Amino acid sequence: MGKFIYIFLLTFSLTQTAASQSIKKNLLSANAIQFRQSIYVYGYEQAFGNLSFKCFSYSRSLQLLDSVSISLGKHSVSDYLEITADTLHDVLNFYFQLANKKNDVSIFRVNDTLHPIGFTVNTDANHINSFSAFLDEKFYFRENLYTLRAVNDSIDKQFYLSRYALKDLTKPFEYEFKWQYPLERKHVHSAYILYADSVMVLLSAHVSNGEKKGQWILRIDAATGKVLRGTKLNPKGDARHFLMSKLSFDKKEKQIDIIGSVYEGKMIDFNTKTSDFTNQAKNHKLFLIKIDSAGEIIERIEIPFPLPIQTQSGNMLQSFHLKIRTFDKQPDGSYVVWADIYEQSMPNVFNYYSTWKFNLVPNDVNYSVKRSPLYITSLAVPNLISNKKGDTYGKFLLKDISEYDRMKLKMPLNDVMIHHGTNAKDDPYFILKKTDITSSKKSYYYVYPMMNKLSYKSILDTQQGQHVTIFFTGVTTFITFLTNIGNNEFELKLTSL
Repeated sequence: MGKFIYIFLLTFSLTQTAASQSIKKNLLSANAIQFRQSIYVYGYEQAFGNLSFKCFSYSRSLQLLDSVSISLGKHSVSDYLEITADTLHDVLNFYFQLANKKNDVSIFRVNDTLHPIGFTVNTDANHINSFSAFLDEKFYFRENLYTLRAVNDSIDKQFYLSRYALKDLTKPFEYEFKWQYPLERKHVHSAYILYADSVMVLLSAHVSNGEKKGQWILRIDAATGKVLRGTKLNPKGDARHFLMSKLSFDKKEKQIDIIGSVYEGKMIDFNTKTSDFTNQAKNHKLFLIKIDSAGEIIERIEIPFPLPIQTQSGNMLQSFHLKIRTFDKQPDGSYVVWADIYEQSMPNVFNYYSTWKFNLVPNDVNYSVKRSPLYITSLAVPNLISNKKGDTYGKFLLKDISEYDRMKLKMPLNDVMIHHGTNAKDDPYFILKKTDITSSKKSYYYVYPMMNKLSYKSILDTQQGQHVTIFFTGVTTFITFLTNIGNNEFELKLTSL
């Protein structure tokens, strides 16, 4: 790949601002990523037979902050696959792969001011993140990597939580093993990493049989891997499922607040992989559980929360399901909740239906619910959800119904609801993304209520080959990143709804 040269440019000038609220630059195969409070645009520059990687950082007002460049030698853009980027371990990582050497990858790592940390050339691509490349469940905190691996044998399935520490930021992803915690060998149906920091790891575990049957929250010492406390969400002797969706963690008080839904045993059986959600919508219940720093439940509340949706007469399979999207605790002890509703009309397929805002406000008894109007956001944009074969946008596709608890907890792979909020009148609004898998066209829509029904307007359309990202910077402001069809120019544009 030739000799590599760093060129680090720090821009002190405050004169290059977005007077026109947009910036256009020539850059080949450009893309963008957000990290902390800045937008980073990266791509290639070609000059006199030499290829260089270049990255610019911009503030939320589109002021140019910094830039950095490295030479990739005597190459053309077509020699390389598309650049990929991430922010693992709280730094920016850029990955380069030659098209004819797909087993090799080079990594350029910088901090948030674009100061180079390290550049590794032609390392084994299979080695990059080798601990976590094939794991669905992983969590990064600073230099630490936590992985959760399920091992199946002829008797049962066992989960192992492991911690690894990054050896050196200047080198590729090389980790030192720290500890491993094996969960109970029997009856653990599923487990997920919820949160991790330098003090503890929070783990959820769903035990499907035996004396410990129920849903659990485990606090694990981050330094030693030992269990500090296990807390069972469902009351002793209660056979119902308390399936969590979100948690709020107070880092100062070490208190955990958890919200989810309660399901009767006849609604879903994780062992037989059967379900009957016929009356689920009208009988739906929320639960709110507070766990103190010692792992004791200090409050467990069930709130009847029927979904105001009428199922079609005669359709025994159709059902509607609430999934919490955000769960924010307020200073007065109330909660602002945004939830998605998914519709099931085919076995193990759940389609996005709507997004709904409500508040949980403490009263003399427990909590009162203040609901905003429910709008069917999926119907606001024509053909938002497609039934084309292979189209996964706006869907959860389960192998079988035993993965239902995962659906309640995890975000969809290809979300169509990319942003939501309320305007000055406290009316909800939504940003929806529609993707046509046949043409690869992406369209973004601003959806808002007007005259007691939803209206929409297009805010961005792209064609096949264009790179596009939207970064939300305020209640009604956002930055769009878009390349031209030839992918040799990009535009950053500051926009308001």
